[in-house]
Amino acid sequence: MDVFVDAERRSRTSASIYEQLREAIVTGRLAQGDRLPTSRGLATELGVARTTITTVYGRLVAEGYVTGRGSAGSYVSYTGAAEPTTPAASTHLRPVDSVATDIAAWSQGPFGTRAPRFDLRTGRPDPALFPHPTWRRALVDAASAPPDGYGHPAGLPAVRRTIAQWIGRSRGVVCDADQVLITAGAQQAIHLVCRLLVRPGETVAIEDPGYPPVAALLESLGARVVPVPVDREGIVVEHVPSEARIVYVTPSHQSPTGVVMTMQRRRALLDLAAAQGMAVIEDDYDTEYRHGDRPLEPLHRLDARGSVLYVGTFSKTLSPSLRLGFVVLPAALLEPASALRSLIDWQPPAVSQRALRLFIEAGHLDRHLRRTRRIYSERHAMVHARLDELVDEGVLTAVVPSQAGLHVTALLPTGRTEQQVRDDAAASGVALGHFGACHRSTSGPEGIVVGFGATATEELVEALDRLVVAIAGSPR
Repeated sequence: MDVFVDAERRSRTSASIYEQLREAIVTGRLAQGDRLPTSRGLATELGVARTTITTVYGRLVAEGYVTGRGSAGSYVSYTGAAEPTTPAASTHLRPVDSVATDIAAWSQGPFGTRAPRFDLRTGRPDPALFPHPTWRRALVDAASAPPDGYGHPAGLPAVRRTIAQWIGRSRGVVCDADQVLITAGAQQAIHLVCRLLVRPGETVAIEDPGYPPVAALLESLGARVVPVPVDREGIVVEHVPSEARIVYVTPSHQSPTGVVMTMQRRRALLDLAAAQGMAVIEDDYDTEYRHGDRPLEPLHRLDARGSVLYVGTFSKTLSPSLRLGFVVLPAALLEPASALRSLIDWQPPAVSQRALRLFIEAGHLDRHLRRTRRIYSERHAMVHARLDELVDEGVLTAVVPSQAGLHVTALLPTGRTEQQVRDDAAASGVALGHFGACHRSTSGPEGIVVGFGATATEELVEALDRLVVAIAGSPR
């Protein structure tokens, strides 16, 4: 550990060194068994007499904090409980008003950082399905080459080429490798795009209900966020304000309702974007997992004017902890986007990029998706069937039709609130998504969002049993 000497207070040098070492020991920064520097070495490092250090060590030994072992050195022997350290409280540093502080509550709910017994929250893949052996081999192979040093902020060219080929094959997105910029998940991609295209005070249109972290991000950037209603055909295009610089949409699996934007709405949105000079962010966050109908063409494929910026992520297909995503940009935006990226964190981690390329090119991602699609489709059918039964019984008003993704949305009858259901579910160990947090309008319906990605199939029956009791409001 570092020890500091105040050159202007040489008279207290011995006392200061003693206090620093003692504080490090009692707070646990130096643990029992840790070896202290040699007295000669520490004296040389600090520019003090060796006798000063031997005096300090002798005092620590006498007080039971340190044990001397002769030529073997001096070791921490303190066995007491570590004393908590209290960081200095700032009386003047405050976040700006536009920075949201409630996203943790939206994503974690009443469980905080604790893991619930049954996790039915949204956007969470099953960690037990992660392909650890094959990913580990890809990482080892990726780390075998020397580091590249500073690479291109948009990502390694070979990795961008692999992603361009994969999304062309799997999602029908036609692009050049040079249009792909690799990001730390979808949220960073959206952040980069909005920083590029929106000045503080300018308007961005979002879906209502929609994905809360994006709305909070936009507000933190000073944008004027305008919610646009969503119906069973997707975003209601005629309500998009003409002054909007960006329209953010999730057309393939609307978050959180699950509806698919119709082809008519897709074409209407693209026409509006072209006429008004708007950008469209197409967030395709989980449509690798389709459970029924054939997918409609992505907006990016239909776009003939370069209005659509296509955002994707590997958080749902692999794991959010990998922090791997991408955005497909019009050619004119790649250079400024790369420059902005270089100011934030310069580049994505090279080893993770290489591992992803090896994983995709070896066919592991396709095999992983075939396996997990079967599992998630089974869970989707279980959740849908159970919620449909509650509709038939009058306990729920409706289940929003959903044929993709890792969650299902249902509407509650009059007199039963989402908060009541969430509280009752939490009391029985079940964590739910937060449907109400997705609404910008106060007149949104009461409903629940049931995620099924993170709960094992064999545990899903009991999780749904407990959820049914919470929805019905029956005694626990």
